[in-house]
Amino acid sequence: MLLSKPGCEGTMTVKRLLFPDRVRKIEGSFSWLDHRFVTGGFLRDLSTLEILLYLFLVAVSDRNGLSFYHDDRIATLLKIDLPALGQAKEGLIRRSLIAYDSPLYQVLSLPPKPIPLASKEERERQEQDVARHHFKKIREVLQ
Repeated sequence: MLLSKPGCEGTMTVKRLLFPDRVRKIEGSFSWLDHRFVTGGFLRDLSTLEILLYLFLVAVSDRNGLSFYHDDRIATLLKIDLPALGQAKEGLIRRSLIAYDSPLYQVLSLPPKPIPLASKEERERQEQDVARHHFKKIREVLQ
């Protein structure tokens, strides 16, 4: 258990694995960054900010892939704003590259293959479908 982070007296952060079955393992050649990240096509589909955030988290995480930098500190260090950090974080989560439960980040073992994200149009269609479903349920309750 981590009692306090330097510079944050009085706070208490408990370190725990968010996905114990996904603890990073170094296999094959020695590297903290799995070579499949580049050779397996994971890097190809990421935005510049997603790459920046991923590499930062790899650099600051412990042997289990855990780090507990707060978003405002990460944004300052990476010289990006909080909304951009949020978008990069969301993209990495949706691609199953990281897990996040404030303030903990966990860099996950790579999935077997890259997880493509739906296009903007597809995401909007999915959101509309979900909204229609909820409105339908509300109408049923009100009738």
